[in-house]
Amino acid sequence: MWHYETTVVWKTEKEGRLHAGGNPEICVATPPDFGGPHGNWSPEQLLISAVAGCLMTSALYYLERAGVNLRCYIGNAIGTMDKTPEGLAFTRVRVEISITVADDSHVEKARKAAARAEKSCPISKALQCLVEVHAVVRPFREE
Repeated sequence: MWHYETTVVWKTEKEGRLHAGGNPEICVATPPDFGGPHGNWSPEQLLISAVAGCLMTSALYYLERAGVNLRCYIGNAIGTMDKTPEGLAFTRVRVEISITVADDSHVEKARKAAARAEKSCPISKALQCLVEVHAVVRPFREE
C-alpha cells in the first residue's frame, strides 16, 4: 500500500501554497473564472495535469517493459467542468497523446503500451467522469 500526503496553507484571499515532502512549493488559487488571481495553478488544472502525468508515467513504464525506443512523448489534456444536479463537476477529460518511437518496429508495441497505460492509470480510475485517451504513435523520421 502506498500513501501520498500533501499540505495546503492559505496565504491570501483566494491563494495558498501546496507542499509535498521536499518538493518545490506550488502556488494554488481559485481559477480566474471564479474570481481568483492570474498566474497560479488552480486545483482544476492540477487535477487534469495529474491525469496527464499519470498516463505519461504509466506509458513510460509499459514502453520500457516492451523495449520501445522512445524519441518523444507529448500529452495534452482538457477537462470539461459542468453544472450538474450535484453542483460543479468534471464531466469529461480528453487526453491527446503523441508518441514518437525510433522506427517502425516499435510502433505496435508503443500502441499496446499506451492502451495498457490508459487502462491502468490510477488517477483516471479515481475520477467519476469519462476519461478519453486518443494516442497517435509515429516512427521518428529525420528531417
